[in-house]
Amino acid sequence: MLITEKECRTALNRCGIPGIDYCLNPYTGCSHGCLYCYASFMKKFCNISAEWGSFVQVKVNFAERLQASLKRKKQGCVTLSSVTDPYQPVERKYKLTRSCLELLTGTDLSVNILTKSDLVLRDLDLLKKLPQVKVGLTITTMDPYVAKLLEPGAPSPERRMQALAQLAAAGIKTWIFIAPVVPGIADTRENLSSIIRKAATAGVQEIDYDPLNFYPAAVSNLRAVFKKHWPRQRSIFEAACREPYYYKQHLHSLADELLARYGYE
Repeated sequence: MLITEKECRTALNRCGIPGIDYCLNPYTGCSHGCLYCYASFMKKFCNISAEWGSFVQVKVNFAERLQASLKRKKQGCVTLSSVTDPYQPVERKYKLTRSCLELLTGTDLSVNILTKSDLVLRDLDLLKKLPQVKVGLTITTMDPYVAKLLEPGAPSPERRMQALAQLAAAGIKTWIFIAPVVPGIADTRENLSSIIRKAATAGVQEIDYDPLNFYPAAVSNLRAVFKKHWPRQRSIFEAACREPYYYKQHLHSLADELLARYGYE
């Protein structure tokens, strides 16, 4: 993993995600190396030849830039993060996400966190000080073998679920993002039921999901892993690539049924 440092011009940026006003992305790139990563388009801004998923750029002056932006009062919701993971392994050393949370405790901004890492538990002390905070963990599957193939650098699904349980027990509002729902692997009744059932046991308050976006890079990566590890499911994946409307229709019908069964809307 190639780790480099750089300086950034801005930290708190406007965000187009519905319900989110601002985003904070203290790192560029991510060492989780997820095969389906939608943020790979960010590579064109990196001026680096390494493959996406094999490098992280650390914005070493990020906290200073955020502090400057917060001198003028801000309102709304800020997310950590939209195109990186705020709790990937380099956060243990650089603590940029923690620095952001320290600054946000003195504002009126509500905070939404999305990560794949149980490192978020390190900052439980700060999370409790935020006036409005919601912590989400992305979980695509509860199968550790499948997760290791799809998300090779991320903590196991079980560790993520345990983190959610600890956060909920501490009074933090929690949510799960089942995303992307990979056709042929993650869109089965068995997989979705497993995640939703465990979420209910862990005290998770909200579950959202998102179909796979068929970006060329993601499709290419997933085709390779289907060919090698799941040849029997490959035809399902290819059918979804050809007819994404029907894949999404099936997913919405099944997911909505299961969510309602476990008391989620």
